[in-house]
Order: sequence, then structure tokens, then C-alpha cells
Amino acid sequence: MSKVAFVFPGQGSQSVGMGRDFAETPTGRNVYETFDRIVAPNLSQVCFEGPETELRRTLYTQPAILATAIAALDLFREKCRLQPSVLAGHSLGEYGALYAAGVISLEAAAQLVKRRSELMEAAPTGAMSAVLGLDGDAVDAVVAAYRQASQSVIAVANYNTDGQVVISGTPQAVEEVSVKLKEAGAKRVMPLPVGGAFHSPLMTPAAESFAGYLSDFTFENAAVPVITNVDAALTTAGPEAQKKLGQQIDHSVRWTQTMTRMIQAEGVDTVIEFGPGKVLTGMVKKMFPDVHIYNVLDMASLEAVSAELNAALVSA
Repeated sequence: MSKVAFVFPGQGSQSVGMGRDFAETPTGRNVYETFDRIVAPNLSQVCFEGPETELRRTLYTQPAILATAIAALDLFREKCRLQPSVLAGHSLGEYGALYAAGVISLEAAAQLVKRRSELMEAAPTGAMSAVLGLDGDAVDAVVAAYRQASQSVIAVANYNTDGQVVISGTPQAVEEVSVKLKEAGAKRVMPLPVGGAFHSPLMTPAAESFAGYLSDFTFENAAVPVITNVDAALTTAGPEAQKKLGQQIDHSVRWTQTMTRMIQAEGVDTVIEFGPGKVLTGMVKKMFPDVHIYNVLDMASLEAVSAELNAALVSA
């Protein structure tokens, strides 16, 4: 085991019941109680019990996922002394990465995600679709041509893997571009169950408002470099991380480039995902099948992963 990355998932990884067994420990309970106090008194109840329709609301989804990811990380740190060489998170997950790096505190993470989720839920109605079977450059070309011809709001929101890209914009623009992407060779274009056009210019008012809110916080320098979404660059300076977090809401998530940077440039051979679901490790495995992947998403996986990695540390 040479280099390890800790990664944190974004919106879409949620499921009712996530983190319930984390909250039965003192460490996990502290995380959820902090988020309940700062975000909403019923946040953990929605997280553990639903209903799913409520958990799907951005207002609850984002803080619930982040609380679960942070609880997973804090509990893992109690059981395993393995240290990461680099950190990253997908969109919302970048807050988990910044917390893990010591850039922001638990309380600040809760305050920031509360404001972010409020602004994003209140943003103008939009649409998003996942494009399968076309690489980022091909999708870029179709989107740019349509945008120039129609003067519509449409953008590439997420570069997830070489063959999975997400577009975002007005409902009409997303629908019309979806047809053009199929004509260009996309295998499928699937509408996503979201109400907003995240990571598109429709989010610019929210991004500007959030940047103003961010200015009241102090960001410490990172103890471990964070690969930031907006540019897939290693970031350690607190003010730089703060600026990029403000830009993130209406900029593309460059996850394909983040994984390439992490694994090819930084030499990471082991990736551990903290929080609900297995979305990010699935993307890693698809692009880099030789990389070792682990998921810490409940107490059973936490015990298994920490035991295996502790044994590896002893034998190293």
C-alpha cells in the first residue's frame, strides 16, 4: 500500500436509514446532534426514518449525506491509523474532504452545507440528464454548438467518467440537447430526478450569494492536499480552497480529471469512500480497475475495512 486517497460522495448517494448505526456510537451521535442543532432539528430523523420524498429534498439531502460521511470518517479514524496522501469529494463531497483535511470544523461544515442547500433548493427550476457512451470532449462539442446557436442556458455539469457525463440547464435546452447527443452517438441520455440545474449558469446567483456567505468563515491550510472540483488541482492554501468552494456551485465538477490526477499523477493505489453508497468507488473501478477500493458506509463495513487495513499496516 503506497498511497491512499479518501473520497466523499455527493448528492444522489442518499438512502433512508443511512448512518443510523453510526449514530448509536458517541462519536457518530455527536456529528448528527451537531447537524440537527445547526441545520434542522429533524435532520437525523429524516435521514434515519424518511420519508424518502423528504430526504430527496436538497434542503435535507446535502446535510444528511455530509453528516453521514463525516461520521464514517470520524469513526474510522478511531479504529485505523491509516493516513491519506490526498483527499477529494464529488460536489457536496468536497465539504467532507475539506473537513478531513482540517480546513473547516464540524460546526463550519454544518453551517456551510445548510446555506448551500438553501440556496440551491431556491434556485430557478432546471433539469439535468446523464449522458452515457460519449466522452467529455464529444459532449462539450455538442453542448457548445447548441448553446451558441440557441443562446440557451446549458452546460456540462459533471465529468464523471470517460463514458458518463451530466448536462444541466433549462428544461427545454436539456431536452433538445439530449436529442442531439443521441444523434452524435450517445448510448443513452437519462433525465435525473432533480429540480435544479446544478453546476450550470442558472446557479450563478446562488454561487454569488454563497461566496459572500463564505467570506465570514476562516479556512485553515489543509493538512493533506485536496483535489478541488473546479480545476482538479491540488489545493492546500485555505483562502484558495475557500475561493474555489464559492465557484463550485455554478462550475463543472471535473471528477474524471480528479481521478486521473489522483491515480496517474499522484500515484494513489488505494481509494476509500466514506459515506452512503458506492458511487465514487464504482467510477474509480470503471476507469482504473487495478486500484484497490474500499467503502465505509455502515458499522459492519467500518469494522471490516479498518481490520483489513490495520493488518496491512502491521505487515508493511
